[in-house]
Amino acid sequence: MSSKFEFFQFNTLVDMAYEELKKDITLNVLKPGQRIIVRDLCNRYGISETPIKQALNRLLMEGLIESVPRRNMTVKRIRLRELDELLEIRYMIEIFYVDKVLETLKNNPVAKEKFIANLTEHEKVAENIENINDYYKHFSLDRQFHQLYVECSGNEKALDIYKKMETHIYMYYVYGKQTTTRIKEAVQEHKAIFDALMFFDKNLVLEMIKRHFNFAKQDIHALWEKTS
Repeated sequence: MSSKFEFFQFNTLVDMAYEELKKDITLNVLKPGQRIIVRDLCNRYGISETPIKQALNRLLMEGLIESVPRRNMTVKRIRLRELDELLEIRYMIEIFYVDKVLETLKNNPVAKEKFIANLTEHEKVAENIENINDYYKHFSLDRQFHQLYVECSGNEKALDIYKKMETHIYMYYVYGKQTTTRIKEAVQEHKAIFDALMFFDKNLVLEMIKRHFNFAKQDIHALWEKTS
């Protein structure tokens, strides 16, 4: 099998195939426009055809894979405008649920501990970025932070929407090799959001989220130009 699943727990082989496919798309192992050959994926992941096909159908619904006449399935080519729109949706979700997130953190110490564990590990990873797998660890911890935030909203549908759009965004962070300086800054932006949450200061939380969003958008545009 191509990689170790350090950040995810799987209930089924479909889940495993799904995360492996997302990882390979993020790392540009499966490139935009590339034809998907199921047999090759079976050999790569050590998983049979049925869960691979089910995982591909899930990715098709999420827009990471597209069905092309005479070519079956290919990795979707995404436009910069789509990335901007996805970032805006992420931003809207986070600011809309700030009150519920504050309420959850006030009453749920376990949620607070999860944030602290994430930030502690992320700082360690950010200090030792050496290869593409380290970039993927950063990506995994970055998306975990944002998912923890949305989980605190208590809205499972919002979390589901959030998860479906994340790989489009992060593939440019990882493949474009965001600078280590910028990675460290992003972790500090996460800490600033968490600190504002711990102060239970809604206006400060909104300010820190907006600041992080603006920097993320700048990053995406810079990395798009670098990789296009």
